[in-house]
Amino acid sequence: METFPSKNIAITWVEKGSLARNLFLSLGFAIVTALSAQIRIELPITPVPITAQTFVVILAGLLLGSTFGSLSMLMYLFTGLAGLPFFSGSVAGLAILKSPTIGYIVGFFLAAQIVGRLSHVPLVAILLGTGMIYLCGVFGLTIVLNISAVQAFTIGVLPFLIGDLIKAFGALLIAYKIK
Repeated sequence: METFPSKNIAITWVEKGSLARNLFLSLGFAIVTALSAQIRIELPITPVPITAQTFVVILAGLLLGSTFGSLSMLMYLFTGLAGLPFFSGSVAGLAILKSPTIGYIVGFFLAAQIVGRLSHVPLVAILLGTGMIYLCGVFGLTIVLNISAVQAFTIGVLPFLIGDLIKAFGALLIAYKIK
């Protein structure tokens, strides 16, 4: 059985490139995040759809590192706010600010930052990164839907735990193979 190295699984892949290359990769990951938002499965028990975005966020942190991984998520957020139909369901512009998914989208930036910074301990990185997405998502749900944190956790975390962990470990495997 193959094990993951305890050091340098990420960051070095991007740090070897020029600034222009790294910015281009960040933009590429922003676009892939937008595309992954369109892979959408609605669940009757929650206003939050299943998407492939968490996979891309974790992968961006692992491959691009903290700075450029989180930059890619900022690019995703701001291009969507600027009017490109980047968000799940092709939502664009300021309408996303009233969406139940806004907390998760903000969490993408923080998660990519955490995953990139802790990529030398990849299992901890993906668990904390996924946890940050959930924390921000629950906070967003409580504000947008005016519900309790327990209700937000029930509809915004529990239905997604297993799938998101599978996506996160899939991203880890792909990052390891790319390295």
